[in-house]
Amino acid sequence: MTADVGHTYHRIHSVRTLVLEHRFAVLLCALTLLLIGSPLVRALGPGTHQNLADLVILTLFVTVLLSAVFAVSTTWATEIIALLFAIPAAVLQGLQTWIARDGLAIAGHISGILFLTFAVLLILRFIFASRRVSSDMICASLCVYLLLGILGAIAYSLFYYLDPTSFAFSFAKNSGAEVMRFGGERTFIAIYYSFVTMSTLGYGDIVPTSSLARTCAALQAVVGQLYLAVLVARLVGLHIVHSNECSATGARDN
Repeated sequence: MTADVGHTYHRIHSVRTLVLEHRFAVLLCALTLLLIGSPLVRALGPGTHQNLADLVILTLFVTVLLSAVFAVSTTWATEIIALLFAIPAAVLQGLQTWIARDGLAIAGHISGILFLTFAVLLILRFIFASRRVSSDMICASLCVYLLLGILGAIAYSLFYYLDPTSFAFSFAKNSGAEVMRFGGERTFIAIYYSFVTMSTLGYGDIVPTSSLARTCAALQAVVGQLYLAVLVARLVGLHIVHSNECSATGARDN
């Protein structure tokens, strides 16, 4: 009996260790599902599938939150802080999905922004503390970029709740989709605008009109480009250092 318990514990510990080694890959998969799922869910609503669409978006977003908590929880302290930010964000987002109140949405957005900012900072610390390029580091780097995009989407949605005139939509007359809201079947509009801004594509179909929205859009564009430049420089530098160390080790062995 004792041997069986010890064997089970060893297997659980091995699985936990394996998952921890790929925690950023898990987060990357969750983010990818949200990015791919949001436009697909749009096809379900509005109409009889509205509640289903809202539920799917909520599930995908909560999955991202939980995956981010798991990814950054390297110590008990970081896990507790992450949960303190993530749980209110998930609960408020869920309540806002079924109880359409602007106050709930604003509180949920603020909680989400705080948690994602905390997660991004911790993942950045991991990236710049790494001494060699690994698959986990690459996944972490991709996660930061995608999290910045989701963070921007929530921020723009918050601005829209505070001031519905913060954005002008050139396609509004034809599609009726003149809503910049994160949550529900129109989440993809906020996500789309955030990544278009961060990648500096700037199609012009959605234009920030308030000072706050314009400032955030400009900062996001700058941060997005600087992050890619610094990240590439970091990866190349680590690769060169690692190659030189391997060459030096090989020369000593010979």
